[in-house]
Amino acid sequence: MTEALYWKSAKEMRDAVQSGAVTATELTEAHLARIDEIDGRVDAYTQIWRDKALEMAAAVDAKVSRGETLGALAGVQVGLKELLCTRYGKTTCASKMLENFVSPYDATVVKKLEAADAVFLGKVNMDEFAMGSSTENSAIKTTKNPWNLKCVPGGSSGGSAAAVASGECAISLGSDTGGSIRQPAALCGCVGIKPTYGRVSRYGLVAFASSLDQIGPLTRTVEDAALTLDVICGKDPMDATSADLPHPNFANELTVDIKGLRVGLPREYFTDALNPEMREKIERAIDVYRANGAEIVDISLPTSEYAIAVYYIICTAEASANLARFDGVRYGFRHPNAKT
Repeated sequence: MTEALYWKSAKEMRDAVQSGAVTATELTEAHLARIDEIDGRVDAYTQIWRDKALEMAAAVDAKVSRGETLGALAGVQVGLKELLCTRYGKTTCASKMLENFVSPYDATVVKKLEAADAVFLGKVNMDEFAMGSSTENSAIKTTKNPWNLKCVPGGSSGGSAAAVASGECAISLGSDTGGSIRQPAALCGCVGIKPTYGRVSRYGLVAFASSLDQIGPLTRTVEDAALTLDVICGKDPMDATSADLPHPNFANELTVDIKGLRVGLPREYFTDALNPEMREKIERAIDVYRANGAEIVDISLPTSEYAIAVYYIICTAEASANLARFDGVRYGFRHPNAKT
C-alpha cells in the first residue's frame, strides 16, 4: 500500500486490515496525522477523538490477532456529523445552545457502525441545527472547501463532505432534509446519498424536520457508499418511522446488469435554468446508461414547481416544534438571569 493510507477507499482499507497488510492502528495514525496536517486550514472537525479512535483501532487489531470474524467496515475511519448523538464526546449541533451537552445514548447508526468495527475519528462541522447550505452558519467554526479554501463546502453536512474529500476520513455520516448531504457532496466532489425515507433509523438524530430528515453516507466512491448503506439500513424498534422491509446487498447490486432498466428524465428539470456545464455532464451520464442497455424515457413531474414552497412550509413548521425542546428547561443553554 504505497499510496498514502488515507487516500485508500473504505473497501481497500477494510480488505487490507482483514488480510493483515495493514493494521487498524496504522490506518488510524495515518488519518490522525492527516488531520493534524491540514485540518487547521479546512476546519472540518469540531472534535477529534484521538484516544477513542486508537482504542477502537486496537480492539479491531485484537480481533484480527485472535482470528475472529471482522465487521463489514473493520478498521475504516469514520467522521460523525455533530447532530448524531454519542455517549462519547459532545453532541452540539454546532450550536452554543448545546456546547456542553453529552448524550446519554448512542444513535442507532453509531451503534451499527461500531458493531461493524468502524473507527470513529470524531465529530465534523455543520450549519447550526442543520439550518444552512454552506457551513458558514456553524457557531463553532467555518469549514472550507478543501479544493479551494476560498469556497464553501456546501451544507449543512459541509464538515462531512470536506473531511472525506480531503482524506481526513474514508466515510462520514451526514443528514439530509432538503439537500444537506447531496449538495455538499456535489460541491466537494464526493459521493453522497439521501436514502429513501424509512431505510435508515433516525433514532439519535437531533431532528430538524422529522418528515424529511434522513441519515446517509458521504464517501469517495460509490462502492463505499453502498458498503455503508448495507451497515446502517434496517428496521429499528426505536424509530417507528423506520421501514420493516428487506434491503438488497447494495454493494453486490452495483454489478447487476442494467439492460432493460427504465430511467425517467423529468422534462421540468431540463429547462434553460440548468447550468450548461451540468447539462453536459448529465447527458454524458445518460449516454453511459443507454450504452449499457437502459431504456431512457421522457416523463413529466408537473408539480415540481411547487416543491420549494411546500418544503419551506413543512420544514419550518416541523423545525419550530422540534427545536422548542431547547428552551433551557431540560436541554440547551439557560441564561442565569432568565426569570421564566
